[in-house]
Amino acid sequence: MTYNTDERLKSYLDTNQLHREQMCLAILSIDKRFSDVRPRHPRGGPDGGRDIEATFRSDQRAYCAVGFANQADNSDEKKKRISKKFRDDLQSALDAKPTPSAFIFLTNINFTAGEKDALLTEARTKGFGCCDIMDRERLRIALDGPDGLAIRFQYLGIPLSDAEQATFFARWGDDIQSVIATGFQRIENTLERLLFLQEAAHSLLYINIVLELGRSYPAEEIGHFRAFCHLHLKEARHNIYAILFGSSDKSNRMRSDIQDKDQISGIKYGMSGGQWEQHVSNQETDAREGDIQEDNKYRQVGSSSSVGLTEVKTITISYNRDSLMTFWPMLTLRDLDGAFFLPFLNASLAEKVRQIHVYSNEYKLLELKQHEFEVDSDPVAPALPVAFSQSELEDQWVRIRPVMASCFFLLFSEQTPLRIFAPKKTENSFNSVR
Repeated sequence: MTYNTDERLKSYLDTNQLHREQMCLAILSIDKRFSDVRPRHPRGGPDGGRDIEATFRSDQRAYCAVGFANQADNSDEKKKRISKKFRDDLQSALDAKPTPSAFIFLTNINFTAGEKDALLTEARTKGFGCCDIMDRERLRIALDGPDGLAIRFQYLGIPLSDAEQATFFARWGDDIQSVIATGFQRIENTLERLLFLQEAAHSLLYINIVLELGRSYPAEEIGHFRAFCHLHLKEARHNIYAILFGSSDKSNRMRSDIQDKDQISGIKYGMSGGQWEQHVSNQETDAREGDIQEDNKYRQVGSSSSVGLTEVKTITISYNRDSLMTFWPMLTLRDLDGAFFLPFLNASLAEKVRQIHVYSNEYKLLELKQHEFEVDSDPVAPALPVAFSQSELEDQWVRIRPVMASCFFLLFSEQTPLRIFAPKKTENSFNSVR
């Protein structure tokens, strides 16, 4: 195999200067002395005797020239011609601005040690502190080494023996597998993002915030509870500026159609849900910030009642606009991009929350683990359009905040939401007969 490499270096790339330069660039790239190796003309062309540029030993600019001979041998005539090429390219490097610190010459001619010393001495007398000649034997050693086997196969067409294949995959197998896996993962991530961006244009059907507790609690241990979320859109859409939604005990607490709401307090006996929208009251503006006036009154747009729970592991609060038919413009999932929100809970419930999950349409938008948020116990009295008794309010309101910020954000540019299920394909068991 060594003989094959030496022979092919002599003549296999005759007249193919582009592949000669590309092979030499690849050889320099696996040489640990060089970094940032790049061609001056990737597709070939006049380069002033400087085929390749690189950084030598971390901080020195290096120019590299390729001087190959057709049907190379060690005759005096070929050596004389390549020596002249060395001197011409050396002078071109000296004339370059800025002048490089190192000059590297790659050739398929084999020079004796004395001949190389003479050329290197000539380079040093002209001012080069560092000069190296990589002749055919140096190139052969690089190509027959574990790092050069792929380069040898690509440019000289020499297949790998069984032993070389074992050496190659022992050296590069894990890296190749990692590159393949990373490539497929990037493709999959891109496709998932494209799907989300397309489906983000769909109408916003619901927002669910699931408060996951540290364990399952008996209903008696939860007792009275209240959990609300105030969500502000980054930009008003269809006059909607903010959304409020939440849940509490007493199944009729938030029902606007029921007057008698005297019920037993506690999650065991029933639960209620409500949702409100805060609208922009005046859309006429001269584009100066603050000209649009916000209507501070919440408009209720839905309520719900449900039976109580005997065991409580999660509490879900929802904003739901799903309906059989829609006769008015609706928010889209995309409108949540840039929105910020803040949950308000009673203190005893907030202390039990271990994770927060945010869902909308087919996607999980956000997952917050316990170390990412904290309970802000500073006194707060949110102006909610829901009545609570004085005894219930003795379990004071608190806010759940991010550890390093004042509120939570939904930023689709920073994080692609996770689709929580894959759509099924329609089956076709019918075979038409003509």
